Amino acid sequence: MSGTFDDNHPGSGYGYPPTRGTSRWPLFADDLFRLAHDGHRLRVDQDLISAGLACALLAELAAMNYLTVDGDMLVITGRRPPPDALAHTVLTEVSSQPGPVAVPDWLRYLSARPAYASGRFHAYEQVAHRLVRSGDLVAVPRKRLFGPPRSGYAPTDNNKAYWACARLNTAAERGYDFDAFDRVLAGLCLSTGVYRRVFSSPAQIVQRLGDDSRRTRPPIPTLLRHLDRLVGNAVAISS
Repeated sequence: MSGTFDDNHPGSGYGYPPTRGTSRWPLFADDLFRLAHDGHRLRVDQDLISAGLACALLAELAAMNYLTVDGDMLVITGRRPPPDALAHTVLTEVSSQPGPVAVPDWLRYLSARPAYASGRFHAYEQVAHRLVRSGDLVAVPRKRLFGPPRSGYAPTDNNKAYWACARLNTAAERGYDFDAFDRVLAGLCLSTGVYRRVFSSPAQIVQRLGDDSRRTRPPIPTLLRHLDRLVGNAVAISS
């Protein structure tokens, strides 16, 4: 299981053995992507999970002290290049603005499909591409009745694909504490509704997910609260 967040060493990250390589970057978005899928099939609404993935990408940067939230505004606190390529792309997007922008606006921008907005960033596809680059997913063309084929994504290793689900369920069923990484992941699952397909007893786990997500390091609870408001989640997460 994963270790703990080291508050005494800014930027040291989560002592979490990630599902790829030996990176210490907290890959919240990768595990949320896996949890939202069953094999190659997406089991939740793509716009909803894309908003969750956008929040997860911001949470990765916040956990590593690159971003914080002041009021409702996303503020850069570190400009050194992140070791993760996708995190670097997100930080570059945030840095390109002349001043702070509200968190809800960033969630909308980062999650918007290119067909719906002028922005070129789409969290769902960006996270999928990160997992393809790491060798955890492979692109699978899908035929459509109308229009050109679109790529779906299939896991290259089912054990790795289901590890996050097994890990969360084991902790929930045995009454173990979620560690620093999984408290963030639990909050993302609750905000996006992914928890309903992850946990064997979803009705009994809601309160715990909410409580544990509030125990994460600021500003992550604030990011989750903004995600809740954006997606209209009935379960409020307060900081």
